[in-house]
Amino acid sequence: MTGRPDLPGAQAFQARWRWLEGQVHELSDGEGLRPAPQADALLAEMNQVFCGGAWLATVILAQAVLDADLTENDSLDGASLNELRFGRGYVWLRERRNLLLHADGPGPAVTVVGRIRDAAALERDARRAVELVIKGLAGRV
Repeated sequence: MTGRPDLPGAQAFQARWRWLEGQVHELSDGEGLRPAPQADALLAEMNQVFCGGAWLATVILAQAVLDADLTENDSLDGASLNELRFGRGYVWLRERRNLLLHADGPGPAVTVVGRIRDAAALERDARRAVELVIKGLAGRV
């Protein structure tokens, strides 16, 4: 096994948790999120890995949260459903997740060295994925 885990300190973990709470409050107009049960469990896991700095897992779980909510939630209107399936940001998330999981390119989508070297860019991707999930669950698409 390669790549020793980078565990964040309590301060970094808490700062990320506060950012998540702020995003939920802001993007849901203070209403909070009400995901379907399986989506809710996956959301909790996504939040945990995000706060822990597991950027790749955050992106992968973000799409899983949306997929679960789409499957379980039959109250979405056509415009929201269309945006969640074909909107630019959501297409980016699905393609990014697929690239990480399936590595369809000529080389690996990520390496241990790349995880470290590209940590800032991976964190930006993770934050974007989290924002998309929150908007999707809040009905702000």
